[in-house]
Amino acid sequence: MEKQILQELQEIKRLLSLHKEVFTLEEFCTYAGLSLNQGYHLTSTRQVPFYRPFGKKIYLRKDDVMDFLLKNPAGTRAAIAKKSVLNTIK
Repeated sequence: MEKQILQELQEIKRLLSLHKEVFTLEEFCTYAGLSLNQGYHLTSTRQVPFYRPFGKKIYLRKDDVMDFLLKNPAGTRAAIAKKSVLNTIK
């Protein structure tokens, strides 16, 4: 019983942290479903904008995270067909 309550409290805490405007690197990785290693790689290769106001801890704006996560959409079949028709007309 006590174990279940602790698990539910941890889940509530995790869900509340996802509504912040600024994420730590750990929160970003949880939000994006990435490992911490992948998060460090994305920041070290400058693929996602980040901030270090105190020189060590990494912070990311939620808007930047959303832009990064949604930057490469997969086209629908209709969109791909339309694009191929437009390319053959040129």
